[in-house]
Amino acid sequence: MVTNSKSTANLYSLLINLALLLTFAAVVLSAYMRLDSVGLSCEPWPECYGQISLVHERSVVPKTWAGVIHRIAASLLGFIVLGIAYMALRGRATQGAGVFIPLLVFGLTVFLSVLGYNTPSPDLPIVTLGNLLGGMAMLALLWWMSQRLVPFEMGVNHAFTTMKPWVLLGLVILVIQIMFGAWTSANFAAPACTNLLGCNGDWTAIANLSDGFDISRRLSVDDQGRVIAGNIQLTIHMVHRIGAFITFIYLAVLAIKMSGLNERFYNTSISILVFLVLQVLLGVTSVLTELPLSVVTVHNAVAALLLLAVVNLLHLLTPGSTQSA
Repeated sequence: MVTNSKSTANLYSLLINLALLLTFAAVVLSAYMRLDSVGLSCEPWPECYGQISLVHERSVVPKTWAGVIHRIAASLLGFIVLGIAYMALRGRATQGAGVFIPLLVFGLTVFLSVLGYNTPSPDLPIVTLGNLLGGMAMLALLWWMSQRLVPFEMGVNHAFTTMKPWVLLGLVILVIQIMFGAWTSANFAAPACTNLLGCNGDWTAIANLSDGFDISRRLSVDDQGRVIAGNIQLTIHMVHRIGAFITFIYLAVLAIKMSGLNERFYNTSISILVFLVLQVLLGVTSVLTELPLSVVTVHNAVAALLLLAVVNLLHLLTPGSTQSA
């Protein structure tokens, strides 16, 4: 009986970890395909960027290697998530994140599947935002589930308790910054700022916030189906940059504080610092090299890894059913 229960727990853990890897692959490949399809790194740059009329064409059979791998990963992921939800509902996985989070992951999987097959014109930024955030949310939840299955000791410590709200705030700030990044991408605002010190020196563009973050807006396109860039793109890009600065400062201070608090938090805190520095370097590199597709794709991947690191920090501060006696 004990052996059977242990085998079931091992299977549950294996499914979660497989789903985690497939979700990460799907998030990165999805970002790559979307950026590639709208002309990032195209020639002649940047005149060829933002041709959303070319994105409308759909095919049952993916036309690129990234599309094939993404389709396979997404299909396998759907079956695995279904298995995870089934095991959670049947009560065979009594430890970890319980039932609610597996069902939430299943709901996100259905949502993203429907969104992927029924996405309307890409001139609706809210659709792209939903796709990107849905994938990131799935990734974070699966990571939380995987970590809650790992036993760890956590003694009662007042310092740990007082730091948890600050870690939660850091997670909120990071999620908002990821939303800014997704909104920047969805509005084709990446090339709006061509230097490091603002959008061509025009800091007044930041005042156009209400129009820039209107979730119901539809992108303006010309007769060739190319996105018409304007002050709105400048606003969105500048907000993303300011958000990056705030996120970097807050998470860096938080990680340094947590690394000295207890050795349990050291590795995760160092990971956060490494990912923060890497994100800044990738951001600067993307601006200086005119947004190469590979660099921007890695920028998306590191954002996902940074999210997992912050979630892991929260996990280490949260007692649960996996806690050792």
